[in-house]
Amino acid sequence: MKPLLNFIILAFLLFFTACSSKNEININDKMKSVSLDKSVAIASVPPTVKSPVSIGIGFGGYISRHLGIHMGTSIRPDISNSDALKLERALNYNNVSLSNTIANEFDNLMRGDSFYKDKYVPFGAKYKIHLYVPQYYLDTATFSSKAIVKVIINAKIYDESDRLIYEDVQENDSVGSYYVYDESEILNSKEVLQKAVSNSVRNCIAKIIIHMKKN
Repeated sequence: MKPLLNFIILAFLLFFTACSSKNEININDKMKSVSLDKSVAIASVPPTVKSPVSIGIGFGGYISRHLGIHMGTSIRPDISNSDALKLERALNYNNVSLSNTIANEFDNLMRGDSFYKDKYVPFGAKYKIHLYVPQYYLDTATFSSKAIVKVIINAKIYDESDRLIYEDVQENDSVGSYYVYDESEILNSKEVLQKAVSNSVRNCIAKIIIHMKKN
């Protein structure tokens, strides 16, 4: 009797597992059309950030010859956010919009993508993509004056009921081949600044689209 009961329970579980797996539809099966909210939000640059290096602090003493008390902690001091502030000033001075650059690059890549080009529409879609930049800064190579623009983009997809159905965060790559321009060129030449920003944004968005396809 017991083997029969175990068989019935196993069959029951397999039946519901199969049913639930059939009902799991990824976002790309749901989205027949999708559009972009072109008001890309950019976080303000704080004047200071936490240091990546922690400093250990400890003190102690002996109550007797063999009994001691020791206490310790670590702190991360605030340091100047100069790499981001310099880039922010250069963008403002040269009237280069990071928000518009991201919206335009996302438009171009989605329209040219073989998977999304028929789903991506300028308006009227039931699903909408919102992009947000929590952080951007200038990253200088370790052993040279070459630098790249680092940008972190958060992508969220909402359905027609404004429910969040997908979220992803990506950062552009930091491989050596991307360090093309000197830091001074990026900060002092509008043309170079635009190219550096566009290259970084394009790389970051391409990674976002690749991850969207997998879901």
